[in-house]
Parts: sequence; C-alpha cells; structure tokens
Amino acid sequence: MQTNKKLTATTAVLFLFIGGFTSTAQAAPKPSTKPAASNSEVQITCNPSNAIGHREKKVSTPKLQKFTKNKVITISTNCGDIVIETNVKKAPVTISMLAGLATAKFYDQSICHRMIYSQTAALLQCGDPTASGYGGPLFQFNDENLPKPVMNNYPAGTVAMANSTQLLNGELVNKNSNGSQFFIMAANTTLDPFYSIWGKVTKGLEIVQAVVANGTIDGAEVGQPKVKIVIE
Repeated sequence: MQTNKKLTATTAVLFLFIGGFTSTAQAAPKPSTKPAASNSEVQITCNPSNAIGHREKKVSTPKLQKFTKNKVITISTNCGDIVIETNVKKAPVTISMLAGLATAKFYDQSICHRMIYSQTAALLQCGDPTASGYGGPLFQFNDENLPKPVMNNYPAGTVAMANSTQLLNGELVNKNSNGSQFFIMAANTTLDPFYSIWGKVTKGLEIVQAVVANGTIDGAEVGQPKVKIVIE
C-alpha cells in the first residue's frame, strides 16, 4: 500500500460477529434482502500470488501526525489498486497508525483473509500478515468516528477498523482495541457501531465487490475468500 502505501484491528478473536458467530448486528435492523454485490455484474482478473500467512513485522507505535488535508492511500493488490480517501479530521489517530504501519511495510504480501456476504453485511477484511485473524501489531489504539446504530450505518465503500474482542468478567469487550486489521464494505452494510470509520474507497471498489461476490472457499457466509487477493 502506498500513501498516495500498502495496508489490520488486533489480536484475540478478530471477529465481526455475524452469521455463524454471535451477531453484533442484533442492535440494528436487518435489511430484508442480501446486499447487492453481484459478480455477474463485476468481473475481475487477479495475478497469481505466492503470498502466504507469515509472522508480523515488529513495528513500534507510530507517532501522531498533524494533517492539513485528507490523505490518499492506495492499496496495491494483485487484483488491482484500491484508492481510499481518508478522513483525517474525524480519525487522525487511526490514519497516523495506519500510515506508520504502511511506511514500515507491515502490510506487504499480506492476504485479505476473511469476508462476509450475508443478509446484513458484504465486506472484505484485510491487514493480518498471519492470515489467521489473530495477527496484528504490538500496539492498540482507541476508537474514533463510530457511526450511529442505524440501518446501513456502514455504506458501500466505507473503510473501517476491525478490532479485538476479549472475554472480560464474563462479557465480550471490544472497545479501543484497534490494531492493523480493517475491512472494506462491498455494499451497504448494517453492523453494531463498534468499528471506527476512517476512509472511503474512491477507486477500485469493484475489485472488492467481485472478490466478495465470488464467495468463500467453503461456501459459507463468513470465511476465507475464494479469490486470493493480496496486498503487494
């Protein structure tokens, strides 16, 4: 990924609790139909990649940056470039952390390891070099720019942080546990408002839509994408 850089949220169980998992979308209304992300409408060609899950680079906590305007991040993948305009006013810490990780080449040769295509969500999750869902940097940072608990609170093209969910005193807690994993919405998506929004895709959303529309390897709503997409 380039910053005009390559592009995780962190360890423990990095789940968006949907489908076969405990649903975090329970507090929000569900759309009556599956989100529109049809591969019959969007075809894509990806170059072969030998990338595999690997140990994360050790990266110190990046310094906070002062932004005067929105930063453009280009995620270069084997399926094409995905261009994201960041929202530095509402998510300055998040952008600083991601820019630092990208500069350190933390994301290079990492596989987008997970996707969801259900009645409530259509998204692609990336940013874990281990490709296990448990990977991330040595640091975590706080939530920013959380949406309201309404229908389609994560519109198509939205880019948000995944996070780390941990069991604490018998309750699942995932606040302020962002790291490096993030997800891109392939269609209007309804989730509980737990995931920090930091940008919007301005070019290349059709790549994400095609990958998601092709489904998972095992045909489930949640799992590893059938199409291998790698951050180069």
